[in-house]
Amino acid sequence: MTPLRIAHIADTHIGMENYGRINPDTGLNQRLHDFLRSLDEAIEGAITAQVNVVVFAGDIYKTRDPTPTHQREFAKRIQRLASQGIQTVLVAGNHDVPMSAGRATSVDIFRALEVPSVTVARSVGTHVIHTRAGPVQIVAFPWAVRSLVLAQPEYKNCTIAELNQAMIELTRDRLAAEVQKLDPTLPSIVVGHAHLFGARIGAERLLTMGGDPMYDLATFDLPGIDYVALGHIHKHQVLHYASPAVVYAGSIDRVDFGEQDEAKGWVYVEIGEKGHAEWDFRSVHARPFVTIEARVESDNATLDVVRAIARQAGQLQDAVVRLRIDAPPERASELREDEIRQQLKAAYYVAPIERTNRSRVRSRWAGVSSAIQQATPLEALSLYLEHQKVDPARRDALLRYARTLMVEEAELDPMAFGQTITPLGMDSPASAAIGTPSEKAEPDSAVTYEPASRERVADEEAVAE
Repeated sequence: MTPLRIAHIADTHIGMENYGRINPDTGLNQRLHDFLRSLDEAIEGAITAQVNVVVFAGDIYKTRDPTPTHQREFAKRIQRLASQGIQTVLVAGNHDVPMSAGRATSVDIFRALEVPSVTVARSVGTHVIHTRAGPVQIVAFPWAVRSLVLAQPEYKNCTIAELNQAMIELTRDRLAAEVQKLDPTLPSIVVGHAHLFGARIGAERLLTMGGDPMYDLATFDLPGIDYVALGHIHKHQVLHYASPAVVYAGSIDRVDFGEQDEAKGWVYVEIGEKGHAEWDFRSVHARPFVTIEARVESDNATLDVVRAIARQAGQLQDAVVRLRIDAPPERASELREDEIRQQLKAAYYVAPIERTNRSRVRSRWAGVSSAIQQATPLEALSLYLEHQKVDPARRDALLRYARTLMVEEAELDPMAFGQTITPLGMDSPASAAIGTPSEKAEPDSAVTYEPASRERVADEEAVAE
């Protein structure tokens, strides 16, 4: 067969404007230009590599309601690909999908206009794309929203956790069913936007992704699939090297300081024969992010900071820079900020200067710190709840639930917690630190779970995004 060449791009986030300022020549935020420049580099690389199809694995835009300017700029890039006879497949990500099932995604305009070289997927399904190298089967696995299951009566009174699990099972089963219908003689790939267990995430994004539906790797261990192209996680990484390779392309440019050490780019994929895909990551010149750690130790506080900046002077040109100064509070007035900022003039953007004082940080746990070090997991949880002044009845109920979960885990893996799980006793260090336990609450009286309404789920999804 003629080798099929694919460009795998994800998380272009057109419209991202953090750490940016207005470009005086265009009137647009310079960070918009940054992301477009990185996207252009990827597209030109794909054209040079003579790819047959470009797949975008979600999050085309920063928001689900992009401005006309953002739409215009992305459309220019689609036209550039079409002019070279390259097919484009757009799979919706969480930033592209509206809350209501009846509303259009941010990229549905291409489907409405029936642009011949563009395929848009907002639901799990198979698309046969005819390229210059022959047909390829692309199974779309877009971001799943809870409205998929909320619309079904049997899920009306489910909790958020139950809705998430139902959504995972529903989309996973649909994916498996689609793969079963594929032509086994044609090259086949999955293009998806999802969060898989085991994916590594930057520290600054960890808290914002806590409510994601989580899929296991086995979801994509499917017969007849040659490659799995994923988006959503901004760090380029490979979760499975054997066939089919499961690859996150990563975001096209850096979003925050949690990504400062990550390479940005796209993935070139070549399927020379059925069941055998080769790929490699190709970097783009994304704007650098640099963190400078300075510590005041000598008699000249400002000089200490200037020296710390000088040690990284070669990295500052056109970078987004974050300066952290560790200094005692009584010496903060010695810092001459105008001199410090003068040393950062090569940077494109300087984030607000952060001042810390690690040497004066005191333990929040005071007298119970030694007890924590000796505590079992249940005892440590009890200490935490006590320290947070959680109502005694609620604290006891939470400890019961925790113990139940740990017992279930221990039954599956007796070494999971490295110990036998027993009730919290008065002879333990943690118990001694806590003191006399309160009276036990009636079973399940302290914690209740409210069934999820459609309105509340939509609100929570909006906050999560």
